[in-house]
Amino acid sequence: MKISVRHQAVDILNKVSAGQDFASPLINDCLDKNSLSGTPDGRLLTHLVYGVLRFRGHLDWILAKFYRGDFEKIDEGVKNILRLGIYQLKFSDRLPDFAVVNEAVKIAKILKPDKSALVNAVLRNYLRRGQNLPFPSAKKNVAEYIAAFHSYPLWLVKRWIKIFGPEETISLCSTDNKLPPLMARANTLKISREDLIEKLTAAGFTPEATKFSPDGLILNTSANPLQKTDFFEAGFLRIQDEGAQLISYLIKPDSNESILDACAGSGGKTTHLAAILKNKGRIVAIDRNPEKIAELKLEAARLGINIIETQTGDLEAGLDDSLKEKFDYVLVDAPCSGTGTLRRNPEIKWRTTEKDLHNFTAIQKLILQNASAAVKKGGCLIYSTCSLLPEENENIVDDFLKHNPDFSLCRPADSINRQLIDSRGFFHTYPHRHNMDGFFGAILKN
Repeated sequence: MKISVRHQAVDILNKVSAGQDFASPLINDCLDKNSLSGTPDGRLLTHLVYGVLRFRGHLDWILAKFYRGDFEKIDEGVKNILRLGIYQLKFSDRLPDFAVVNEAVKIAKILKPDKSALVNAVLRNYLRRGQNLPFPSAKKNVAEYIAAFHSYPLWLVKRWIKIFGPEETISLCSTDNKLPPLMARANTLKISREDLIEKLTAAGFTPEATKFSPDGLILNTSANPLQKTDFFEAGFLRIQDEGAQLISYLIKPDSNESILDACAGSGGKTTHLAAILKNKGRIVAIDRNPEKIAELKLEAARLGINIIETQTGDLEAGLDDSLKEKFDYVLVDAPCSGTGTLRRNPEIKWRTTEKDLHNFTAIQKLILQNASAAVKKGGCLIYSTCSLLPEENENIVDDFLKHNPDFSLCRPADSINRQLIDSRGFFHTYPHRHNMDGFFGAILKN
């Protein structure tokens, strides 16, 4: 039996809630299996899933007021049906109100038959009384207001207020709740950015050059998904945020220099470094996950790169002796909270806790220390994260420098716009200031 788009959206939300899956691959898999890519139903599915994930805190605040009992104890599957219903009633006008309620009840009858009456009652109660529901006072309880109204965990809001102040925190949260631009990097081994812009324009896209990255594109996309185009298949580009692209320009190596990418993942920065090197020189890419290494190899082949040597290895366990003091540049793109990428991955804000933050910082310190042994004398260690929190950024660097006096902090080269460098020489990008994901970077010279 074919299930509705809204039922599919609930299924994806349930999978996200149940584990560590990200919405993006689940949505893409659903679109492919049901031949929805590039269709109105496919766009609706994406809109609904991301809408609920972005505004989950706001939706839960409302639902807790209309549920008679402890909302926190409700089954997560029921919550997702209710969240999707309230999201459509408040933020979307694609269905009449009665149809939204009826569809939610139908989904409940299939997934949670004993809760269909509850779903019906809560949504109809919202329709009767929900329009004037007060949120916390922005003047009296600014953190609670931002958390509830703008839909963020209270612990994270409090940290951001200390860093940015209340007004800028609201700006950051508002920006992260908007649809992010689709960004890509021209693979300069095969095509220039200018020529790629011409080809994409002729194919119905409206690309713009990014402000800070010399290789980047902002794609106001056509109905045709970028990954389904001949340009993608031919390896002319890689989907990559501008902030991530700039990490490679913190390094900007020469063709006779060697690089170790110590936490390579699927190879976004690794392959960019290979392009900057013009596919000459030496890059060794390490990741603890064999599946990520396999993805990296496939991506390197698609992009026409043959200078990347891959290894499966865990930098938490230490650095292999064969890699010690061998590299001009060592990149540690450390595992982190991901708080700089909430526009693209809103589920992160609901699954990351303060306790997780402590775990991340311990791992970051360990990986950075172990990776530093790979740097030649006179070489550079580059530390980066996609976090907006000092605990994972400046504090990690300061702790490393305290215990490693042979290293010193140095300012990035002119390949990085000075607007992105702070007074100490740290690299920062912010969604609300620069229209890109939030990244941090530091260069440590041996």
